[in-house]
Amino acid sequence: MNILIKNTNVLSMVDDRIKKDNIYIVDGKISKIGKLEGFKSDRIIDGANHITMPAFINAHTHVAMSFFRNYGDDNELFTWLNDYIFPVEEKLTEEIVYYASLLSFAEMIKTGTSTFADMYFFEDQTIRALEKAKLRGQIARGLTSPDSDNFMIKECINLYEKYNGLNNRLEIAMGPHAVYTTDKDYLKKISEFAKEKNIPIHIHLSETKFENEECQKKYNQSPTEVFNECHIFDNRTIAAHGVYLSDNDIEILKEKNVSIVHNPSSNLKLSSGICDVSRLLGNGVNVALGTDSASSNNKQSMLKEIEIASLISKLKAADNLKAYEVLKMATINGAKALGIDDKVGTIEEGKCADLIMIDIDNINHTPENNLLASLCYSTYENDISYVFIDGDLLYENGKYTYLDIEDIKDHAKKLSEDLL
Repeated sequence: MNILIKNTNVLSMVDDRIKKDNIYIVDGKISKIGKLEGFKSDRIIDGANHITMPAFINAHTHVAMSFFRNYGDDNELFTWLNDYIFPVEEKLTEEIVYYASLLSFAEMIKTGTSTFADMYFFEDQTIRALEKAKLRGQIARGLTSPDSDNFMIKECINLYEKYNGLNNRLEIAMGPHAVYTTDKDYLKKISEFAKEKNIPIHIHLSETKFENEECQKKYNQSPTEVFNECHIFDNRTIAAHGVYLSDNDIEILKEKNVSIVHNPSSNLKLSSGICDVSRLLGNGVNVALGTDSASSNNKQSMLKEIEIASLISKLKAADNLKAYEVLKMATINGAKALGIDDKVGTIEEGKCADLIMIDIDNINHTPENNLLASLCYSTYENDISYVFIDGDLLYENGKYTYLDIEDIKDHAKKLSEDLL
């Protein structure tokens, strides 16, 4: 389908300028930005009262945890995990994971996310839901030890061989959960499999002070040093959290091109701490943005993460993490973390048309003193009018193209009641 988005306020994320322009979409790609004579369009969208920008990239989440929303609240991480989450996860089924994934995908689409990186179980069901929702994703099977006969690793390899590259929108990763749920022998084994198949890695890293302290007691090393020794970082790696990192840790992460994913809402809610993003960026580490799960957040809204990431950075200095820097974390930095910055993350000719259009003709964007700041601090989720992935219009003015929201809600209510 040929689509013309005309006379819109384009934030390309190539730089921080917002300028009036036209965007021409042909067969899912951005064909032209500017003026094109004789273009035959199947659809024309007037973008005069909208900012059009790259869709958001949620670089760390657990989509099938949506049924645990507002469950086990007001606890720190390890109490939350051990007393609430781990026990109920033993009761998960394929049907639960499928509908819980759809529930998260519906929320992601509504709030402008086109791409996500996930780590969980029953990932074939999340992939099944992904095909229905038409999102773009990196999916990692969570890996923990002991793993009898490498069952979980084999399951991950099977996912890779069956689904990697599906519809040019899906990448399979390996997900060693964390330093406290694995051991060195297992991590080395994972790294060997990943290197052999060229599979990327998705981990949790230094989320809490307690995690770091226990790792030091066990290994006399930081979690970063343990992962590095076990060659995890020899593979393309995204590492969620990075709240407690030493100078040596940061040197390792920079040298190995590891991307840190900042999850401000989850870290605040679980009392884990605050990642010093400006320190990481200042040392040349790529930092993306993620929601974590709907259980520890309790939303899947990247707009919420954008605002909170910016606000909590001001505890350090008023001019810390300006609006454009945070928006980069939610777009092009996320694309770099997932190795797809040649396809998405900016609005450029030849790239995939993964776009959102944000309505600014409303009270919360009036007056238009600084639209970049307005995106960070003044935008509500309901301001997102259009969501495109590969030029396919998934969401338009509150209506979904592919998802039956009432059916998803009905299943979510029934299945979560039985589960919890």
